[in-house]
Amino acid sequence: MKLRSLHIIITVLFALCASIAARGQQSSTLLDSLNRRLQRNYENGVQPEENLKILRTIYDMTKISSPYLALEYAGQALQLSSSIEDSVASQAEWYEAIADIYFEQKVYYLAMKNYYESHLLYKSEDPIRSAYALMYYGDTYYIQSVEEEAMRNYKKADSIFIHNNHNEGHGETMLRMGRVELGRYQYEKAMDYFQKALGFAKSINSTKLQADAYSYMAEIYDQDEDYENEETQLNNAVTQYRMAGEKYEMAKIYFRLGEMHFKNEKLDDAYTNFMRSYNIFTGFGTLRQVAAIDNRLGRIGYLQGDFATAEIQAKRSLSTADINQWLDEKAEALQLLSDINNRLGRVDSAYIYLSRFTAASDSVFLAKKEESFSELQITISTQEKEKELAIAEQTIQRKQNVTNMIIIISIIVALFLVYASINFLRAKKMNSLLSKTNDEINQKNTEITKQRDQLEHVTAELRQRNDDIEAVNEAINSSIKYAARIQGAMLPNADFIKQHFPDGFIYFHPREMVSGDFYWFSEVKSQRPPTLFRRKDAAEDDGSRLILAVIDCTGHGVPGAFMSMLGDAFLNQIVNLQKIVKPDEILNELHNLVRATLQQETTENNDGMDAAIIVVDKAAHTLQYAGAKNPLIYIQGDKAEKINGDLKSIGGIQKEEFHTFTCHEIDITTPTTIYIYSDGYQDQFGGEKGRKFMAKKFREFLVEISNLPFTQQNETLYKRFLEWRGNTIQMDDTTILGVKVS
Repeated sequence: MKLRSLHIIITVLFALCASIAARGQQSSTLLDSLNRRLQRNYENGVQPEENLKILRTIYDMTKISSPYLALEYAGQALQLSSSIEDSVASQAEWYEAIADIYFEQKVYYLAMKNYYESHLLYKSEDPIRSAYALMYYGDTYYIQSVEEEAMRNYKKADSIFIHNNHNEGHGETMLRMGRVELGRYQYEKAMDYFQKALGFAKSINSTKLQADAYSYMAEIYDQDEDYENEETQLNNAVTQYRMAGEKYEMAKIYFRLGEMHFKNEKLDDAYTNFMRSYNIFTGFGTLRQVAAIDNRLGRIGYLQGDFATAEIQAKRSLSTADINQWLDEKAEALQLLSDINNRLGRVDSAYIYLSRFTAASDSVFLAKKEESFSELQITISTQEKEKELAIAEQTIQRKQNVTNMIIIISIIVALFLVYASINFLRAKKMNSLLSKTNDEINQKNTEITKQRDQLEHVTAELRQRNDDIEAVNEAINSSIKYAARIQGAMLPNADFIKQHFPDGFIYFHPREMVSGDFYWFSEVKSQRPPTLFRRKDAAEDDGSRLILAVIDCTGHGVPGAFMSMLGDAFLNQIVNLQKIVKPDEILNELHNLVRATLQQETTENNDGMDAAIIVVDKAAHTLQYAGAKNPLIYIQGDKAEKINGDLKSIGGIQKEEFHTFTCHEIDITTPTTIYIYSDGYQDQFGGEKGRKFMAKKFREFLVEISNLPFTQQNETLYKRFLEWRGNTIQMDDTTILGVKVS
């Protein structure tokens, strides 16, 4: 009976191992077959042109799922092309293929080098291909935000396409030039480029080019929050990509449709589109996109009350992200798991996931700071390391079958040895068990006594360490409380502001004792000529400017507070000493001071601020506003308007030639209620579905309460915030400043 049972176990185990080996072999069968054929061709002296065809097939198979392996094969093809006479076009083609891999892997320095080599080789052979390589070369500048250089190369490529009557290439450069204008927030210019590209695409019946144009136009509608037109353009894009056979691009459009529907709380439509995207990405083996979609599907399940499914999807995303060290997806999965456990009443698990989420969020922030520098510091050694990885991956695949067979044989032998050993040891142990029992009991009693003594010693040490930690915490808290008093003294006195703005309120609620948000006020009086030189009939108004600002610094707590102290000092210098009173000029000068003081040109510091500044000239009955991301809302009569700030922050790693801010002027002849604020209120998670409050809902709430007395507005805002937050922790500092001006 025992032998029969063992036989069954071995048979099942053998079948399982054989199945694993078969699946692994099936996944690499075609690639191994092509490799063997390639090696035979090398040995038999087959013409290089035949081998290049095989290398192209292998490259196409691996460029998405195993890019570094594809890079190795492309390198072989380039070397092979160099050995053929009159092979300039072939060499150029493989330089371009190598550049494509580097571009997708964000190694832009090497992508630029190879695209340019391709352009030079094509130049004498094929002007159209030369123009395409030049256009891709421009893409490497665009992706690194060197927009002027990107536009210059696009225009050079476009002139070649026009000279050679190549409408498709002309349409593609139109798209790219529109993309540059879109990045500059010149939406009308961008739309004009995209519509021209669409016209060329239709004239030559290029379905892919049409799809690209529809996709870019959808981005403009998304910026304008015109979701109906955005959905129309995205559906047009997916239809054209389907006709062109571009399944990977279809998946990206489905993902964007899912995001749009999710943002508008159309959860069923969002689920449908995310699943369409998920199925395509899974087929391509692009696990990062799959992990991102798992998080989205999990969030939808959470919002619909299907917590079990949501938890499965979040854990699946977390597992994939953990293995591959994808910090964004990991943080999102941890936050979702914290929300799920909180709703299910698993307080301990929710707290653990929340702690891990906070750590992951900090890691994401640090990783993004490092990434902004690493892309421009790639060296040739990176290329060699990538080749080593590709070779290692290829070697592992070739040895997989041998390894599987060794494992199977080893398991079978081990099982027989274990079976024999168990029978032998069982008989031996039965004979000695009774004689050793008493000795073992005595020995265990001695060990228990010893362990009890050790436990008491460890407990005493833990108590001492706990006392030390409490003392350290008390000292830290005392220091932070003192810092909070200093920061409180730095903020303008509310009574002083009320002298100039009798109707208004200041809503200031930091997340911690000290804040990364702060508000600022100053009155700047114009220089008046001496009485002797003043006209007798001149107005007595001194032309003073009242300046209000709400600033949101990078981070919160102690790091944010340090930045807020710098910001306050800089504003005092700019306005009160340098007498700069135009809001856009204040922001420009603040940006320069932050970058210079933090030495951001030479260090890895990328901290900054978001800001909204208003300047009130009561004599002229005008209000000027400028913003770095943070908007202004103003209400005149029954009409509410919003002015968006520029989509860039103060400080950080940015291209200086494009970093200017826009000044907006408003006539305040009639009484006007204005609101400027940080993003802490609208980004707070809460409500029944555990979602953000959202910017649109926040604006509507401000308009709804704008007719209340300002003191009551402040109280209503705080009450609504607490109701929305519920048991969720406050995510960020919150500051809102509302006043009536005329």
